[in-house]
Amino acid sequence: MSYLRTSWQSFVCKIIFAVGIIATYLHAQIESAHPNEAVSNLFVEAFAFVSDQPGKGRIDIYVQVPYPEINFVKEEEQYTGRFEISATVLSQEKQQLWQKSQLVELHLKDFSQTISNSSFSLKQFSTDLAPGKYDLLLQVTNQESKKVESSKQSIIVKDFWNDTLALSDVMFVRRMTIDGTRKNIVPNLTGMIGKEQNSFYLFFEIWNRAQLDSVQLTCKFINSKREVVAQRTKSELLTGNRTQTIWQIDTFSISPDKYLLLIEAAGKSKADSGKSFCASVSRLCIIRIKNMPLIITDIDKATEQLQYIAQGDEISYIKEAANPDEKQKRFLEFWSKHNPDPKALYNELMEEYYSRVEYANKSYAGYMEGWRTDRGMVLIRFGPPQNIERHPFDSDNKPYEIWYYYGQNREFVFIDETGFGDYRLRYPETDLWGRIR
Repeated sequence: MSYLRTSWQSFVCKIIFAVGIIATYLHAQIESAHPNEAVSNLFVEAFAFVSDQPGKGRIDIYVQVPYPEINFVKEEEQYTGRFEISATVLSQEKQQLWQKSQLVELHLKDFSQTISNSSFSLKQFSTDLAPGKYDLLLQVTNQESKKVESSKQSIIVKDFWNDTLALSDVMFVRRMTIDGTRKNIVPNLTGMIGKEQNSFYLFFEIWNRAQLDSVQLTCKFINSKREVVAQRTKSELLTGNRTQTIWQIDTFSISPDKYLLLIEAAGKSKADSGKSFCASVSRLCIIRIKNMPLIITDIDKATEQLQYIAQGDEISYIKEAANPDEKQKRFLEFWSKHNPDPKALYNELMEEYYSRVEYANKSYAGYMEGWRTDRGMVLIRFGPPQNIERHPFDSDNKPYEIWYYYGQNREFVFIDETGFGDYRLRYPETDLWGRIR
C-alpha cells in the first residue's frame, strides 16, 4: 500500500526527529548493553621514533581533549576546567611498564570557548621502550563530574637500531613553528584533511645507518580496492643518521575518500658498491569534503541517506543537480534549513545524523548496508535506546531484541527470523510513517 505524507505530517515528523537528535546528542554515537558506559570523544595517537637510548624507540603520545568534554565552572570572571590525564603502557603479558598522570587546569574568559568543538587541550607524553608490541591505556577524568573517558590501542615500536634504513611513524601537521634549529609541531590527530586546503604537511624521520647521501621518497594514496589513485615523489638529502622531514603534499587530483597513505624511501649507497636500501611506513588518511561532517566522503551516498529526514522531492532536487558543485550546494542548503543554531560554527543536527548513520553501518550491516536495516532506521531516527533487552539464545523463541525509549514512551521489537543476524522490526506493526508492514 502506498502512503503519501502530507506537508503537515512531514513537518511534525521532522520536528520530533530534530528534538530527539538534540536531546540525545552527547550519547548518540553508541548503542550498548551497558547504557552507562561513557562514550570516548578523545583523540589519542602514539608515534614511534628512534630513541637517543641505543636499542630503544621513543614513543610520543598525544592526547587531544575537546573543550565540550570538559566540565567548566564559573569562578569569578572566568571559567575553569580541571581534568586528569593518565597514560599507561602494558606489555602483551599485561605487565605495567610505564605510567604517568598529569592534572590539567584551564582558565577561559569567554563561555562560548567552553562549548566550541574547534577548541581543545593538547598534551604530550614521551617514554622509551624496547622494540615490540604494547597496549596504551588512556584515561581522562573530569574533576568536577568525575566522569571518566578511556581509550585503548596497540602501539608498535620498530627495531630501528637493527635497520640500516628506516622510517618513523608519520604525523599530519596542524601547525608548525621553527625556533632556531628546533621545529615545534602541533599534530593533526584526526587523520582528516580538508579538500579545500589544496595541500597538507607530513612530518617523519629518516633513520639512516646505510650512510646514504639522499633517498627518493614516494607517497602513495591507496583506496579500499587496493588501487593506487595518486602518487607524489621527491628527493630528500640526508643529514647524518637522523633526518627530520617536512613534506608538503598537494591534494588537487585526489577525490574525497578514505585512503591508506604509504610512504616509501629508496636509495643507493656510494660507499657500499651501489647497494640498494629501502624502507616504508603507512597510516590512514581521509580527504574530506568542505563544510561536511568528517564521515561524509561521498555526496551521492550522503544524499541517499537523507531518507529518514527528507521528503522524496527534496532528495530528487539534490540528485538532479547539473554538476558536483551544484549538488554539494543543494545538499548544504537542505541542511542549513535544518540547523538548530544557525550561528554555530557547525550544524549539530547534520553532525549527529551522520554519526548515527556511521554507527548503523558499522554495527548492523549484513545483507544490506547498516543504515538501511530496521535497527539502523530506528537508531538514526530516535538515537540510542535507554535500554536493550537481548534474547539471542532462548530455546523456545527466535533471537530477538527489545529497544526501550522511556523518555519517548516507545519500544521496538526486532526478531531475527533467519538466525543470521537479520533483525526485522515486528513491533509496532506499522513502520515509522504509518504504513502497514
